[in-house]
Amino acid sequence: GHEDSKEGNVSVSLTNESPESIQAHFKIILKHPTDQAKPALAFGSGDKTVTFHAKGQRGRGTPDFAERGTMLTYLNNGTLTLEIHMRTYKQGEHTSFVPTNPFCDNMLKVFNNEEKSDVTFEVGG
Repeated sequence: GHEDSKEGNVSVSLTNESPESIQAHFKIILKHPTDQAKPALAFGSGDKTVTFHAKGQRGRGTPDFAERGTMLTYLNNGTLTLEIHMRTYKQGEHTSFVPTNPFCDNMLKVFNNEEKSDVTFEVGG
């Protein structure tokens, strides 16, 4: 949890580690992996655009996303999967964003590695 979380609750937050602030809508979603009848847990900015300040200065989230016991029932083989939705409507000049992390190198290291075989990557547009 977070220092501001109620006893037994789990916090979630997103931070911007890039050198510039970002304006965006966001939503953090936790869906039950097998029981679609169970409600999804969600927190986000709704229709409001919020600022994610540069270099992790101020994250966006909630200290009381869900009770720890509830979140444990959403585990899938010991893994908790959160969906992160982000959207921005910045007008003007189109620019490309290329992350500086070594994602490709890390992917190649875990590809066909028996010790990392439980790793799943889902990419969507």
